[in-house]
Amino acid sequence: MPKHRAVRQHRAAAVSAARRVSAGAAVAALGITGLVGFASTAYADDGSSSGSVEFPDDSLNTEAFNRIMHEPLDEFAQEEQANNPAGSNDPIVDANGIRWDTDGCSDPTGEFGGGDARIACERHDVAYRTLEQNDLWNADSMNDANRNFTDDLSTLQQQGRISETQEVGLGVGAGVGSNLPSSAFGYEINGLPQYDGSTGSPFDGQADADGVFQPSEGAR
Repeated sequence: MPKHRAVRQHRAAAVSAARRVSAGAAVAALGITGLVGFASTAYADDGSSSGSVEFPDDSLNTEAFNRIMHEPLDEFAQEEQANNPAGSNDPIVDANGIRWDTDGCSDPTGEFGGGDARIACERHDVAYRTLEQNDLWNADSMNDANRNFTDDLSTLQQQGRISETQEVGLGVGAGVGSNLPSSAFGYEINGLPQYDGSTGSPFDGQADADGVFQPSEGAR
């Protein structure tokens, strides 16, 4: 490889790394309170109207779930609009066991959740709430939902639809905040429910590539 070409590639890699370090520093400057806010307000399911809502029996259609989790974000946005046209945060459950209610991005700082990042945040909400609705809320399934979220953020950033700071801020916020304890010493920490004792995850990481849906062992 010519020397000047190698130098250009090295500089490009260094610039990209520097941008990510800068974005990471911006996130770190928020402190742990900001990260907790990201996790808790992303979920924000207070159950205020759940007592008056009749849900279908818990029987998640994992094929429908994986299609919704892995389809292109713009197709997800259209499907979400059809199922939750008012953008309600009150529970909405379809016949496949998918919960469509959402409160958008968790962004207590106002720095990260703007623009098309909202689509990724809303799919993240749908994932979390569907898992809880169907008694599949555990560390494995939650972390799969977080990985799906960071993949969505990466896609949006590569498409030029969100900034690197948004990608890192929202991704780190969800990953760190959601893995903090739900509560300690009588205080709510991350706003998420306790795990329900289930095992396995309904996510299939290859669903978007091979069209075959194979949830992990233990998932219903």
